[in-house]
Amino acid sequence: MIPMTHRILIAAAATLLVAATGPAFAASVDEPHPHRGVLPPIASAPAAVVLTAEERERLKRGKHIERHTKSDQGGSGVAVQYINASPEIIWATILSYHRYTDWVKNVVGCSVYQKEGTTLYVDMETSLLGFRNRVFTKNAVRKDQGYMSWTLDYDRKSDVNDLVGYWRVQPVEGMPGVTRLEHSNSISIRGVPGFLVNYMTRDALSDGTGWVKREAERR
Repeated sequence: MIPMTHRILIAAAATLLVAATGPAFAASVDEPHPHRGVLPPIASAPAAVVLTAEERERLKRGKHIERHTKSDQGGSGVAVQYINASPEIIWATILSYHRYTDWVKNVVGCSVYQKEGTTLYVDMETSLLGFRNRVFTKNAVRKDQGYMSWTLDYDRKSDVNDLVGYWRVQPVEGMPGVTRLEHSNSISIRGVPGFLVNYMTRDALSDGTGWVKREAERR
């Protein structure tokens, strides 16, 4: 838990950063991103995260598993969760972008602005400790292969340098009615405070599997 005084200082620092970097990093629907991608995209179905026997027991108890790394250039992470719901219900939950502002912590805006077959273009804005971050993502939905992946939509300018990730949805063998969900993000920073990188590669992942579990099991 971050003390209130520290939160105020962090928010003030983030505000100053936004003011200092301003137009150079501001998201825009009218400008292309400065590049066409620096992180390798997810080109095929990602392999399942290898778990230990202890981690599998933790998942059975309703807990989640996290793996993450961080560097000066950004970071990456993955979270794993067991959910008492079918893959169909989990997909319906994940793809309900119009409900994200109600369901997902720190999301203040989310909408699909373009659709090409099973590819969805999503405009999402988050607000964390006073720092607003907007990204435009291109999401390839491959339900038949048990995953969906995303990159930035490089025809629009986002507030991060680059972002790739995936959801992976798979029934758990020997546990009828239970589905394994994986959520992964990799981010390259550009004028983004460290606490936002931490959020996108740590908290957003565990929060992500958490809200999907909550809403899917409610269905």
